Amino acid sequence: MLFNSFKFIFCFLPITMVGFHLLGRLGRRPVIAWLALCSIVFYAVFKPVFVFFLLGSIVVNYLVSMAIAAAEEGSSRRRQFLTLGITLNLLALFYFKYLYKTLLLIHSLHLPAPAAHPVLLPLGISFFTFTQISYLVDLAQGQAERQDLLSYVLFVTFFPHLIIGPILHHKEMMPQFAAGRRFRLVPADVSLGITWFLFGLGKKVLIADRLSGQASLAFAHAGSQSAASAWTGLILYTMQLYFDFSGYSDMALGLARIFSIRFPLNFDSPYKATSVTEYWQRWHMTLTRYVTLYLYNPILLGVQRRRLAAGKKISRKALTTVSGFSAMVAYPTIITMLLTGLWHGAGLQFLLFGLLHGVYLTANQAWRHFRQRQKGVTEEPPTGLLRMALRIGVYLQVSLALIFFRADSLHSAFAMLHDLFGGNGRGHIGNLLDGALGLALFPIVWFMPNTQEILGEEPPSSAAPSILLPRLRWSSNIVWGIVMAVLFFAILANLDHTSSFLYFQF
Repeated sequence: MLFNSFKFIFCFLPITMVGFHLLGRLGRRPVIAWLALCSIVFYAVFKPVFVFFLLGSIVVNYLVSMAIAAAEEGSSRRRQFLTLGITLNLLALFYFKYLYKTLLLIHSLHLPAPAAHPVLLPLGISFFTFTQISYLVDLAQGQAERQDLLSYVLFVTFFPHLIIGPILHHKEMMPQFAAGRRFRLVPADVSLGITWFLFGLGKKVLIADRLSGQASLAFAHAGSQSAASAWTGLILYTMQLYFDFSGYSDMALGLARIFSIRFPLNFDSPYKATSVTEYWQRWHMTLTRYVTLYLYNPILLGVQRRRLAAGKKISRKALTTVSGFSAMVAYPTIITMLLTGLWHGAGLQFLLFGLLHGVYLTANQAWRHFRQRQKGVTEEPPTGLLRMALRIGVYLQVSLALIFFRADSLHSAFAMLHDLFGGNGRGHIGNLLDGALGLALFPIVWFMPNTQEILGEEPPSSAAPSILLPRLRWSSNIVWGIVMAVLFFAILANLDHTSSFLYFQF
């Protein structure tokens, strides 16, 4: 079931809300059971057979978690159960997501391998697999407590995050499902949640979906179009992806807030970033958090242990040497981003997408270390023209990598690059004007306040807000009620066909 569908908006969501409010009088467990049941129904609408895999995954992981919790803390038995749990999760992920492409690659190299047959990918498998692995890891390390089965099922399946995230951490979710809170609809949260949801729905229906046709056409004709047409298609795709994922993130946070559940922010105006490092702190924020905690940090720790065993330094000063920087910054960064690229897809183009971002991030860190060594240089946020130039630079770097993210194959990606750099001629300025909507979105993504800023939900540590924010700040009043009513009817007028979110494929 899609968030941007009539049956979700007018059937599933109202029924879920009413049941939540009525069952809240009976206590915690009936409400938790109701939300878990509704979430499973939500998932079943896509493909009922997937429910068996989802529930099987939950049961297996829960049994492993029980075994981990029963084993003595720090024991080899606990580590063995953790290894078993991670292995089972990764094997399932490999079978559904990577086996077919791996066999095709082996066949292309004329090596012996079993016949390759496409396997239907369960929706959200990457997300709920990562969520459960993190729980097992933290449980084994004594950073999490064993949960009752009902709470665990809801933690994994809660419908606002089940398909495309955000990737949730048990520490921020389990207390919200615990006893001691009132499970009732709170008017203030319902008002804010519906507003947040409508902002996201508007981004998806009124902007992202309008850009999809021309963006897809450009990539379909990669290798046979002018530079102007290719740049138009690329700009439209970068904006389509931005508003598609931003829209989903808004909808997920809004839906959770309706039930007084707070999700972590997952999208924070990434095109405002002045470095690729900052970009990853703003784009798919919970994925960045996840790979930092469970990939980058363990890899770095392993490197540091090996260096200490070899009698080498791991201090900040060691980072100023080529060998120290390569081992403790470049290596863990590039490996982490290669795996992040593979998380998005099995094709070689995703590996190159990850490699590019690994190189970008490594270069960012090298520049930062170089600047820190300069006497009298202080780290201050860029302003004015420098900030704008850096934003444009980051956008171009990200766009280059997104070619590999979007293309169906490496050949298609390089064909698109050939077009972008004039391999089939420069084209005409009129071709760029065909993407006028995409061009018109640059001022919005660069200068306008984002949804959480408008709603007053931005984190205290966020950068200086837009000067327009005081005029646009949301409040529960008649003016904003009219604005949201107009937005809602505009969405309904354009909701004649539903399109899936771009991140569904992951």
